[in-house]
Amino acid sequence: MINIVLFVKDFEKGTELSDHLTAIDIKVAFAESIRDLPDQCQIGIVDLDDEKFGDVHFISELNSQTKMTILGYMEKMHKNSLDKLKAAGCDLVLSKASIVKNIQSLVKEILK
Repeated sequence: MINIVLFVKDFEKGTELSDHLTAIDIKVAFAESIRDLPDQCQIGIVDLDDEKFGDVHFISELNSQTKMTILGYMEKMHKNSLDKLKAAGCDLVLSKASIVKNIQSLVKEILK
């Protein structure tokens, strides 16, 4: 089974993402830190608006310690922030509005 970890503290957004992912037979885990990762995670979804998870150092550490694809989302996209997060290892950054709407097709594409 495919594993995805969510670094999301917003309960409502986490539930929405989890519901969409479990609908396509994806196992979802929630994590508070890199130490909480389940075995063999293919994708990490990160709330980049969160003070802890949206930090460039966190993304860089997650990228260097795992081989997972990192998808981030944020309310307002700022070019300067996007460039730094992508340089740190975030593979794709989406708007908060589009992450739930597009998560199933994104995951299917990444896992091809």
